[in-house]
Amino acid sequence: MKKAAYPTNVNNSSSAARISNAAHSIMEIGANQLKESALNILEASCPTAVANHRVCRCHLHDLEYSNITYNCIGMSVGTLIGEKQMTFAHALRCLYRKIVELCNMQSGGIGFINFDEDISKYLTEADDDETIVEQFRELMIDLNSWVRKGCEKAYVTFNIGLSSTKAGRRVCSLLLDAYAMGDDNGSPFVFPNIVYKVKRDINKVSGKINYDLFKKALSVTAYHMVPTYFNCDTEANKIADANKIGIMGCRTRVVNNLYGEDSSLLRGNVACATMNLPQIASECEGNVDIFKTKIREVMLSTKDVLVERFNMLIKQDFYATRKHGWYLDADKSAHQMLRNGTLSIGFIGLWDAISVLTNHIIQDADDLRALYPVAKSIVDSMRECTDNFTQETRLNFSLLASAAEGVTGRFADYDYQHTSNHLLKETASKGYYSNSFHVPVDVSISSYEKIALESEFHSVCNGGCITYVEFSEMPASNAEAIQDMVDYAFEKGCNYFGINFPLDYCTTCGHTGRIGEICPGCGGHDIKRLRRVSGYLAESDRFTPGKYKEMLQRIGHDNSNSYSIEEL
Repeated sequence: MKKAAYPTNVNNSSSAARISNAAHSIMEIGANQLKESALNILEASCPTAVANHRVCRCHLHDLEYSNITYNCIGMSVGTLIGEKQMTFAHALRCLYRKIVELCNMQSGGIGFINFDEDISKYLTEADDDETIVEQFRELMIDLNSWVRKGCEKAYVTFNIGLSSTKAGRRVCSLLLDAYAMGDDNGSPFVFPNIVYKVKRDINKVSGKINYDLFKKALSVTAYHMVPTYFNCDTEANKIADANKIGIMGCRTRVVNNLYGEDSSLLRGNVACATMNLPQIASECEGNVDIFKTKIREVMLSTKDVLVERFNMLIKQDFYATRKHGWYLDADKSAHQMLRNGTLSIGFIGLWDAISVLTNHIIQDADDLRALYPVAKSIVDSMRECTDNFTQETRLNFSLLASAAEGVTGRFADYDYQHTSNHLLKETASKGYYSNSFHVPVDVSISSYEKIALESEFHSVCNGGCITYVEFSEMPASNAEAIQDMVDYAFEKGCNYFGINFPLDYCTTCGHTGRIGEICPGCGGHDIKRLRRVSGYLAESDRFTPGKYKEMLQRIGHDNSNSYSIEEL
C-alpha cells in the first residue's frame, strides 16, 4: 500500500481551526498534564478503560475537562442573551460576547437550533437589508478570530431553514448572503458552520413557503460547501418537534431523552469516547462473532468510565449548568440537569476493520457490496449495546459515528508501530483510519452508491453521523447537482448530509476555486485551501497528520451510476 507524503509541521491534536501561538503552547502543556492526572484518577475505578486508552484501543476524548465541564450544548439565542428588547446590532454584539463566554466554559461546540427564528425577534421593519448583511458579516469575522482558549476559533453552528415568518425568512436569506460574501477580502468563512434544516412540508418541495430559501442555500453550498443539510423527516428525527432538534458541531445529534422531551435545546453531550475497530479486529482471527464480543467488552469498560466522568461532574456540583442552560430551574441539582445530556460511544475504521477481519483490502464498490451485511451487523450490535447501557444506567447513552480528527492518525500510528499482525500493519500504513462507517476515501464509487451504502447506518448511529460526497471540482453555478445529491440522500434516509470539493482562496485578493501555486487573479502566492474532514471546514495546513494523509488520498465521487440498497 502506497504511503502518502505529508508535511512534518502538521502536528495539531485537532483539525479544527487552531493557531500555534503562545497561548496554544501554554495550553498544550497544561492540557497534557491534566489529561495524565485525569487518567491517574480514573485508573482507580476504571482500570480497563484507562489501559485501553493508553494502548489506543479506545480514546477518551477531552480528558483534561473530566472533572471540569461537559462537551457541547444546543441553545436558543434568547436563552443566551435574554428576551429583552434591543436593536438588531446590539443583539448580535451581545450574542458574540456570550458565545465567547460559553465556548470557554465547555470542551466542545454550541449549536443554535433555530437561529433564523431566534434572531429575527430582534429585527424591525426599519432595519436595512444591506446593514443587516454587514452586521452578520462582522459577527462571522469575529467568530473566526482566536477567541477560544486564545488559540482556537469558536465551534459554532447555526441551524436555519424552518422559520416561516416574514422576519425569519428575511434573516435566513440575509444570513446566507453574508456567508456567501466572505470576509473583507472575500475569503470564505470557516465559522459559523451553517446547517439548513429540511422538512418536506416547509421547504423541501416546490410550492412550499421556504422552497425559495432551500434553493438559495443550495446555491451557496455550490460555492462554499456550506450549508450542510439536516433531514427533519427521517424515522429517527420525526419523533421530535423539528423546531427543537438540530446538529451541534461536526455531527453531534442529541435528541432522545429519558427525562424529558426529545429535543436538542438546553441539552448536550456530556462526554464521549471513540473505539479503534481495526485494532480490535486484528485479535479475532477472522471470526466476526469474536469481533463483536470483543467490541462489547471494550464498550462495557467505556460505559463505566463515561459514567464515572458523569459522576465526577456531579460531585463538584457542576457550576456551568446553572449559568447556561441545561434546564435552568434553580432548584435542580447538577445530577437532575446533566442526566438530560448524552454519553456517547463512538467508533472509527469500520471498513478498515473489516479488511483486517476478512484478510482482504477493500478495492472497489463490489467489495463494499459483498461485505455490507457484515458491516451493518457490526454497527447494529454496537447500537444494541448502547441501548442496553441506557436501560441499565438510566442515562442517555448513544452510538456516535466519530469523526475523531485527532485520533485517526494516533490510532493508525500506534498500531503500525506496535502490531505484529501484518494485515493491521498494512492497513495502518496509510497513516489514518476511515471516518466512522464512511466508505474508504480511496475507493472508486459513485455519489449515489456511496449515499445508498452509508444511509443504512444513519438510523443506527443515534449520537450523530454525516454522509458526504466528494466532487473533484467546485460545482459553482450547478446548484442542481447539489439538490440532486441532497434529494437522493434524504430519500435514502440520511439524517445529515454534505458536499465536499476543493475550495482554495487567495488571501490577497479573495479569488476562490481550485488554485495552483499562484493566484490567477493577482499573482499572489499566499493560498489557503479549505477542506472538510468531519462536519466542519478547516484549512488544510492545520490538519492533523492523519487527516492530511487522508485528504491526499481522497478521490471524487462524480460518476452517476446508481444501485439500490436492496442489491447489497
